[in-house]
Amino acid sequence: MKFIARTALVSFCTVASLAQAAWPERPIRLISPYAPGGTNDTTARIVAEQLRVRLGQPVLVENKAGGNIRIGSQAVATSAPDGYTLLWTAAPHTVNPALYNDMPYDTLKAFVPVVRAVAIPVLFSVSPSTKATNLKEYLALAKADPKMATVASPGSGSAPHLALELLISATGAPLVHVPYKGDAPAVTDMIGGQIPAGFNAIGTSLPYVKAGKLRPIAIVARERFAQLPDVPTFAELGYPTVDANTWFGVVAPAGTPVAIVERLNKEINEILKDPEAKKRLAEQGAVPIGGTPADFDKFIRADLEKWAKLAKTRNIKAE
Repeated sequence: MKFIARTALVSFCTVASLAQAAWPERPIRLISPYAPGGTNDTTARIVAEQLRVRLGQPVLVENKAGGNIRIGSQAVATSAPDGYTLLWTAAPHTVNPALYNDMPYDTLKAFVPVVRAVAIPVLFSVSPSTKATNLKEYLALAKADPKMATVASPGSGSAPHLALELLISATGAPLVHVPYKGDAPAVTDMIGGQIPAGFNAIGTSLPYVKAGKLRPIAIVARERFAQLPDVPTFAELGYPTVDANTWFGVVAPAGTPVAIVERLNKEINEILKDPEAKKRLAEQGAVPIGGTPADFDKFIRADLEKWAKLAKTRNIKAE
């Protein structure tokens, strides 16, 4: 009986190994948890296009928007862990547990990290009608005039919103968050002077900065942004804790075979080094990150702790 059991186990492992070795044998779905046309969707398609060539199978980007990425994430969390359904996740992956009491999945238990792919700096800018030309001047205006203290973001719980909350914590300035339904309407109101300032993904703000329709004040990034070399980081200005970037990465359903996770990690890391891919990502304001699944896991765990602490301190709730 022991011999038969061992034989059966060996046979099962052999079949499983052969199946993994043959992966992928059919198209792969890469879920983008946002609507088409946004930065998440665009960057997902850049990576998917090159993954198709490297894996020899179509990689189909499928948009499942809603719930601050929870709808798309839930779809992946409940999918078979066979490497054919992946999530192009984003910053709310580690923020949502701090904002929502009714999470439909456990962020750590439902997924296995594959790679943190790119980061997109957040830009703090002001309307041309706002007199401030630097952060010190803006904070002084905000303290003197409540109308100058309102700050736009693309929505509650977004990286730009969290950057604002970190700035408030660091400075004690009486800034007031005004959430919008996306970067585009927030930037439109900033350009029109309806709101004096805002934190937004740099990919959205950059064209308007270059056109002189927004005045850049500071960037949320570890280094200055190549396309805006004269704009200082918050760390340079003395506020290193203002650190909340939009980021995108790949996770798979928990239980996905290690061999598949490692293959995906290897291929995506190579894509992030490809000159053409880097150029196209840079056009979206995206900076390649890469690294191992373990690196991504460490980042996720640290981020979960960071945002849980901030949400409690600042009493941030989902709206």
